[in-house]
Amino acid sequence: MISQILPSNKYLVNERKLNEESILKFHLGYVDHSGEIYIDADYRGQLPKLDKRFYHSTLFPIQSVHGDTVAVSCRPLGPSSMKYINTNYEKADHLYGLYQNYKDILKTQKVYVAEGNLSMITPWQHGLKNVVALLGINISHTQLCLLNRFAKSVCFMVDADKAGENFIEKMGQQIPSKYYDTDMKFSFVAFPKGQDPDSYFQDHTLQNFLDLPEQELSI
Repeated sequence: MISQILPSNKYLVNERKLNEESILKFHLGYVDHSGEIYIDADYRGQLPKLDKRFYHSTLFPIQSVHGDTVAVSCRPLGPSSMKYINTNYEKADHLYGLYQNYKDILKTQKVYVAEGNLSMITPWQHGLKNVVALLGINISHTQLCLLNRFAKSVCFMVDADKAGENFIEKMGQQIPSKYYDTDMKFSFVAFPKGQDPDSYFQDHTLQNFLDLPEQELSI
């Protein structure tokens, strides 16, 4: 059972509406004011020692496809000029949530790709199990190889605004044409105006999401 006392869980449960299953599934933790890390006892990864930049923050371990901890991403709970603070790692070599969700991706042969960690976890909590996150606005050859290893269909989830349009345009530019010569299919689904994956799933069902039209991604 998760502790309701930890500030991170108050934030995750009260503000982001995550349940205990999601918090434990993705091993979300807390870094206190002295740097001590609180995380569920089942987490077997080796977490790095964190400096003062990471104190008093919600902790998101980032795992490789094999389950090894490659970094942590922390969201400060106090005043900060940064939304997230990360330890150093090769972001282009990993996909957030792939280790937890690769079996569901293999089963469906389709993967939904979100931009951020909470934009991945909230849909997962509402039943969309074949989902990962880039943790950024770029996609690399290594990430494409990982996606191709587990799925034949890739669908990017984007906001219905200028930022979403720019994101899709960038994906079209960054995916080499050789991937279109294989049997991989690339598409995107845009959420209604003013909503992102996190906010959308707070008010809609999984079936509502699956009924949203997908558009082919062109290069």
